[in-house]
Amino acid sequence: MTNLEKSAKKDTVSMIITLLLYGVGAASVPYAWLAGLFSAGKEAEWITAFVLKAVCSVLPVYLIFQFGFGDLLRLNGKKLKASILTLPAILVMVNNLPILPVMSSNMSINGTFSKFICYGLFCLSIGIIEETVYRGCLLPLCAFKCSRDKKGLFWAVVISSALFGAMHLFNLFAGFSPVVFLQVGYSFLIGAVCAFALIVSGNIYLPILLHATFDFGGFLLSEGLATGELWTAQNVIWTAVSSVVLAVVIIIIFIKKDFSHVFDDWNLNRLEERKEEV
Repeated sequence: MTNLEKSAKKDTVSMIITLLLYGVGAASVPYAWLAGLFSAGKEAEWITAFVLKAVCSVLPVYLIFQFGFGDLLRLNGKKLKASILTLPAILVMVNNLPILPVMSSNMSINGTFSKFICYGLFCLSIGIIEETVYRGCLLPLCAFKCSRDKKGLFWAVVISSALFGAMHLFNLFAGFSPVVFLQVGYSFLIGAVCAFALIVSGNIYLPILLHATFDFGGFLLSEGLATGELWTAQNVIWTAVSSVVLAVVIIIIFIKKDFSHVFDDWNLNRLEERKEEV
């Protein structure tokens, strides 16, 4: 048993708080300012963000192994087959791409191929750092504090997703905006969807890709790669209806599927036994 594993068991709440603070710090790295010191332009900014967030991801990946959750970083053929159940989660993320606004000519996509590559790496880096921290480390630690049954797993998803959403309140330090509270709400939902994908697929890679896909669609306007109107009445209705339908499907799968193996996969039962020995 590693020293970090012992610490996580003996004082799980303190470890969770430490991870939350690290997640906030990693998200606050001033990549735009650093990019501006050496070069101008969005591409330099995105690449700088990718490099810095990739470096910041080294620690949570290391912690995943040290906490005993290393199975999340291994691909398992049997679990990959089970990943078909994550299709509703995949559709939720894909639905954030502005497909309808572009098809209806309410939005137009701008930018060169190289810009989209750099932008894609930027979105991927956000998925890597946030998923390794919040789903790779935080979710299993929350599960460790909850009961070893589906109810406990449900509350672990709710608590870790709520913490993920709440961390976006730090954006208020950049200036008050009601949009921040909307961010908190949809971040909670995205966190829950990614947690579901992690539980079903058994690995961290699918949540990372889903998170990156969601951000790829969500930041196109703000990052200057699209112009026009995203939230047309048609897109609002479609997003609302499809999200509710997919959410219902995800809940049904969670209720019907047996996820008792998760506690063994994450070594939570073993950790509980060793906690009693300490």
